[in-house]
Amino acid sequence: MLAFVVACAVILAVLGLTIALAVFNARLEKKRVDAMQRAAREMGLTFDPKEEGATLALLAGFHLFSQGHSKKITSLMLGEVSDREVRIFDYTYTTGSGKNSHTSRQTVISFRSAKLSLPGFSLRPENLLHKIGALFGYQDIDFEAHPHFSKHYLLRGSDEEGIRNTFHDRVLEFYDQNRGLCTEGNGSTLIFYRAAQQVEPDAIRSFLEEGFKVAELFMK
Repeated sequence: MLAFVVACAVILAVLGLTIALAVFNARLEKKRVDAMQRAAREMGLTFDPKEEGATLALLAGFHLFSQGHSKKITSLMLGEVSDREVRIFDYTYTTGSGKNSHTSRQTVISFRSAKLSLPGFSLRPENLLHKIGALFGYQDIDFEAHPHFSKHYLLRGSDEEGIRNTFHDRVLEFYDQNRGLCTEGNGSTLIFYRAAQQVEPDAIRSFLEEGFKVAELFMK
């Protein structure tokens, strides 16, 4: 009987802790959404949750959005800035399942502009697994004249010649001096983020300014 009572108490305690954690996380999420909405208003952008699903479908072909499951866009702000369609949002996805699951969260900017005409590419920091993969033929486009860029970044895409033409010296030097960035392009669309890093709402403006610097590198 005592064992049954103890077991019930443990179950209730775990259940109570789970509920409390869920409530706490929900409050944190609401606080972030409210702050992101204020940031959008201050920058003259529209905060539009109704466009979140359409945005996910629009960007589905990019590497970031091909990973994992339970994909979700939140806190979407959008508008036109300097003749470019801009979308800023939080994006989450989960890899694995159960106790082995991991959820990645990052803040992403997407740009669409007639001044962009990009080959499909993905650029992200290179890690040990990428280096090992390269030994077995995993694609990584390197530049002999920029060894530091090639050491720190993984650059991939089917149109290697087009990508090499796009990544001219000024682009390579920028990324060599600003490590840890992720950028993907295709046609008139460019996305920019840091993997698994959410930007604080009060830093969204500076994040957008950084994104514009990146977009300018690829403009015609």
